[in-house]
Amino acid sequence: MNKLLQFIVFTILLIPILIINSPEEASAETVVVKANEAWQLTGIILKKNHVIKWKVREDDYWSFNTTMFPDGHNADGIPVPALESYALPGENIGMLLGKTDEYSTLSMGLSGSAIVSHGEGGSYLYLTMNDDLIGKFGKGFKDNDGSIRVTITQTPRKVVNIGILFIEGCPGLSSITNNIKEIIDEETVDADITLMRIETLEDAKRLQFTGSPTVRINGRDVDSNMKAIRDYGLRSRHYYVNGKKLDYPSKSMIRAAINKVK
Repeated sequence: MNKLLQFIVFTILLIPILIINSPEEASAETVVVKANEAWQLTGIILKKNHVIKWKVREDDYWSFNTTMFPDGHNADGIPVPALESYALPGENIGMLLGKTDEYSTLSMGLSGSAIVSHGEGGSYLYLTMNDDLIGKFGKGFKDNDGSIRVTITQTPRKVVNIGILFIEGCPGLSSITNNIKEIIDEETVDADITLMRIETLEDAKRLQFTGSPTVRINGRDVDSNMKAIRDYGLRSRHYYVNGKKLDYPSKSMIRAAINKVK
């Protein structure tokens, strides 16, 4: 069965109940997840560079064992660590779990959030109860009962791309990387940081590299005065802040450049 056919079959079983698009481009979809089926394809496609949030009502119950829990339990499961044959060993038995492929499993429960990485963009979301996948310690999913409604919201994530270009032995590299990390924490910025070592004059000319270290925010130099400079080469670079000569751009200079694109 190909992926398209699988998608059609599973979306019949798990029909989205609600789809909302807000002005902020956030989208919400609610799906029904059955307690007695492992790893159900929801029909929800996780989008690249989005934050996903999930929510289940606390009084929405299902049960991983109707004999032990005839009245059921919520999506947080029960505080008993799952064994090795369960969907996610070590987490609560009966907890809501998610995944995008067979290699990574997300502990979810009643509510929470996660960032969709670059590699997960465009992947289908699977959901399940944390139970014994092969029935090694009991009946597995066969003695489960009930279903829950899970609302998944995806919100676009604005990522600031920070490039640090440098040459071997750059004296300001350590300071600049530490400063950038501090600014990211202070400004609560989602950032992708790339370090690139410039080794040849050809690379310097191709990348319009004027000196080390060079810091670019979304492709733009943090020092706007460098736009007119065309003297590219393998050399150190200096910055002038309030008349003071520095081996690297100041935190205020980097912060200002980041805030322009936030």
